[in-house]
Amino acid sequence: MAVYYDLAEYPTKSRGTAVALGFFDGVHLGHRAVIKGCEDMGLDTVALTFDKNPAGVLGRNDPPKLTDNLRKAELLSEIGADDIIFADFESIKDMSAENFVTEILCKKLNARAVSCGYNYRFGKGGSGDTALLMRLCGKFGIKVNVIDAVTLNGEKISSSRIRELIAGGDTEKASHMLGYPYSIMGDISSGNHIGRMMGFPTVNIPIGEGMVVPRYGVYASKVMIDGVGYIGATNIGVHPTAGVNDKPLCETFIIDFGGGDLYGKYAVCELYDHIRPEKRFSSLDELQEQIARDCEKIKDMMKGGV
Repeated sequence: MAVYYDLAEYPTKSRGTAVALGFFDGVHLGHRAVIKGCEDMGLDTVALTFDKNPAGVLGRNDPPKLTDNLRKAELLSEIGADDIIFADFESIKDMSAENFVTEILCKKLNARAVSCGYNYRFGKGGSGDTALLMRLCGKFGIKVNVIDAVTLNGEKISSSRIRELIAGGDTEKASHMLGYPYSIMGDISSGNHIGRMMGFPTVNIPIGEGMVVPRYGVYASKVMIDGVGYIGATNIGVHPTAGVNDKPLCETFIIDFGGGDLYGKYAVCELYDHIRPEKRFSSLDELQEQIARDCEKIKDMMKGGV
């Protein structure tokens, strides 16, 4: 996999490419179908996305992200993208639909085929739709695969729907739509040490700026650290009982940890069922008793594996 953060730096390939078009936030099952639409061409698959959400650049509602660019690149590579380009949307937002096809798809990327979702828009002001894309690409002999909406149990899969599910605490359904366990990841930070004082070793992962925040509360989870998975009880929220956080944190009480220093290590916290909402307890003793009950419940839930 090669990742480019400047379209100008991409080396034009004489043998041509198959280009997947989209913002790909979350790289969900619908996005995976778009990448799959580039297969069977015998060409390198290039995922052409943007460094920022076009909606935010254009002054519209800028929704919270499901994936940052690093995670997005990892996921796109896992499903078959050979090259990923994070183009600067500011620099091409005023380009006409015709110039986008001519200058970028044809000249820069030497596209022999492109794949996109049914609702893909391009060109200044989103003036171009899939019908125009097919017409313009046809002039250059570029094959266009337009992918229909992908559904799960009759419901259309979209990044906006997945954000709603996560914000509502239904991370299980969100994971089914994503095609992989919804996760919060990052370097383990030093917390307030309240968990340690109560006898529960914790893993604290800050929720990145601009990322979607799951419904506050406790989740059954699995934390991956150094390739080892640990069952956990994860609290998303601001810890109202301790009253020490002004920003939401992903804090996991590790149920089966053998001991050791984890600060600074990279962790991936997979969220499964939402167990209960976050609440303020009258004392730390009451909180400790509730955490113990949460952990027992989660151990029973997860003993069959996840």
